[in-house]
Order: sequence, then C-alpha cells, then structure tokens
Amino acid sequence: MNNSDLEQEMISAFTDEPLEKNFTPKLALYMTPFCPFCIYVKSAIASLDMEVEMRNIYEQEHFEELISARKRATVPVLRISTPNEESWLPESTDIVEYLKELKQAN
Repeated sequence: MNNSDLEQEMISAFTDEPLEKNFTPKLALYMTPFCPFCIYVKSAIASLDMEVEMRNIYEQEHFEELISARKRATVPVLRISTPNEESWLPESTDIVEYLKELKQAN
C-alpha cells in the first residue's frame, strides 16, 4: 500500500466518501406505490436517470428487512450498500439531496 492509498483509506474512514472515486454504492429504495413522499423520490430518481432498486414493503420480504434494520416501517428509506458498510437514509428530501450529490460526484 503506497502513501496515496493509505491517505485515501484514512479519509474514507472519517468521511462518507467511497474508497474509489468512480465507485457507485448499491442503492435500494424501500417504498410503497401510493406514498406521496415515495413518489417524489421515485420522480427524482427518474429525472436523475439513476439506477435504484425499488423494494415495495407490501412484499413481506422487504417489509421484514426494513423492520429488522430500522425497527419501523416508515417509508421512503434509501438503503446504501458499499463494500465496507451499509447505511439507511430516511426522509424524502434527504434522499433526493443525497442522490443529487451522488450523481454530481460521478
């Protein structure tokens, strides 16, 4: 590991920046089809032309995943998976802001 790699790893340890500049985290939106906040996020995803897996919590498997991770079933929630960690981002406006920043960074 050279100094540049070590520096990038240390920066990543203290920020939310991915280790690779062009790395895109795997995204999954936990949502329901008729929730207005979910529709707002899905519209932003479409306008940003981003690839985000849609997980309808009316399907038992996705409902259980959300409850297990967050202890609540409120949606929308964006699941952000990287090789080093997994995080959950609630709140539609925060999700859209995150997606805009991610799109701009890539």
